[in-house]
Amino acid sequence: MQKIIDILKKFDIASIDKYKSTWVRCKLCSSEDLVQVAKALQTNGLRSLVTVSPTDFLDDNKIEMNYFFEDYITKRNCWLKCDIPREMQRCEIDSLTPYFKGANWSEREAFSMHGVRFRGHPDLRPIIVTQDFYNKAPFRMDFDWDKHEANQTQNIKLIVDELKNEQIQNDKLLGESDMMLNWGPAHPNSGPISLKVHCNGEDIISIDPDIGYVWRALEHLVTKKDFIEAIVVVERLCFMDNINAIIGYAQAAEEIAKVEITEFAKWLRVLLGEISRVTSHLMGIGGFFNTMGLHTVAMWCLDMREYFLDFFESYSGARIATAAVEPGGLRWGLQEDMLDELQKALDKFDDTKSSLEAIFIKNKTMYFRTDKVGCISADEVYDYALCGVVARASGVKIDVRLDEPYAAYDKITMDYITQKNGCAVDRLNMLYEELKQSIDIIKQAKKHIHEGIASGEFNPTKDHKVKFPKRLPKGEAISRVEWSRGEVLYHLVTQEKATNPYRLKIKAPSFNHTMMLNHLLAGQTISDIPLVFGSLYICQGDLDR
Repeated sequence: MQKIIDILKKFDIASIDKYKSTWVRCKLCSSEDLVQVAKALQTNGLRSLVTVSPTDFLDDNKIEMNYFFEDYITKRNCWLKCDIPREMQRCEIDSLTPYFKGANWSEREAFSMHGVRFRGHPDLRPIIVTQDFYNKAPFRMDFDWDKHEANQTQNIKLIVDELKNEQIQNDKLLGESDMMLNWGPAHPNSGPISLKVHCNGEDIISIDPDIGYVWRALEHLVTKKDFIEAIVVVERLCFMDNINAIIGYAQAAEEIAKVEITEFAKWLRVLLGEISRVTSHLMGIGGFFNTMGLHTVAMWCLDMREYFLDFFESYSGARIATAAVEPGGLRWGLQEDMLDELQKALDKFDDTKSSLEAIFIKNKTMYFRTDKVGCISADEVYDYALCGVVARASGVKIDVRLDEPYAAYDKITMDYITQKNGCAVDRLNMLYEELKQSIDIIKQAKKHIHEGIASGEFNPTKDHKVKFPKRLPKGEAISRVEWSRGEVLYHLVTQEKATNPYRLKIKAPSFNHTMMLNHLLAGQTISDIPLVFGSLYICQGDLDR
């Protein structure tokens, strides 16, 4: 970490500190130095720019830009900050996309939501938002949501006119044998996303993903809730793994409040988080096979998943939207006999896994269709800031549970699981191997909780939560968790005596992974789209937020 500090001190900096054991935080005196500082960090191993987070400080008449750089190999990370003018005509900064490929969509998002213009960006178009939000910067603090919603008829007309104009432009661009196909948002595999596929016959020329169909402005909605109520917004990042999503947010709030949760709560977060990961991975495996028309495995996975959801229901009263984690620990204590319900799920997995592996995971048709398709190299993982299953399938050893342990993961026996070639089949194998790993972690956590209750170390009906203040001091924190689809980074900002978040940026995996589709599929055939799309383990919820 000292080497990063030494590099930063060569520039004109306003402040610098060792924020965490794996993070250096630095603020530049001038945004004009951004590119040179970023290139210096890149040269020294911080090749992945995972997200860009603007914060609108209305009273100070400035936008504070936050850049998060990671070194996947040495686990050294840098949080870089600088200020730019807030006035729309002056709100601009140099683009980092020419140097960090992963910055592309993050900068487009900052442009769409906060009105930040990035000089030198190769394709600075709005993203996520529809035509009625263009050039309006909806995440700025003075944006009038009521006024915008009052013009629904005009807003709808803008959207319709944009779609018509887009079709006219497409017709002008196409040659005699070219065509533009809309893969989704009504495709059986796509979900609410549209891929604009420019093709010549079966051959793909380019793909332009159109996201935002389920945009709910989560990062704005959070600011309208108090710190506890916010969990019902955050968990809607994606219901396939809502537990780990809330853990990440809760950790950021706890850091600002200087609240330390109990040892029992840490272990219970591990237990619930891994169960949530299992339910997501089972959906991921089933969905992957659905893309090939092998629907039986999806039914098997859904059947197994129900057993784990039975435990969630016994614990929280809900099978999916549990709202089980909150700042200060967990919302509910644990009745020890609830773990009997969990044991049924573990037994079901142990009884089924050999058949699942023999019939489906080693399926020759699956290997024939997915081997050497959609391959991603380790260098591309670094350059595009990919993570989770997608990164580890390419042999990259990153996992927040190991790189920056949280909850009780520092006491869990586990190691990195990777594949070699980074192709679609490797990502499927990753899902299955990580599914088995999560089952092992659940068994470890379950055993430790049983032993802690038996010894009197844990009181499961009282130790789940500590008091969390209603008002938080002025502060800022980042929190990372290993969500089912990869790293989720939360950037939380609070004002003095705050009763609700001032700003919450959520960096989620599907954003960068979807950005890869054109890179992976240009030059391939249309039949490869569902295979590659399915293997990237994309969730529309975390893609659109």
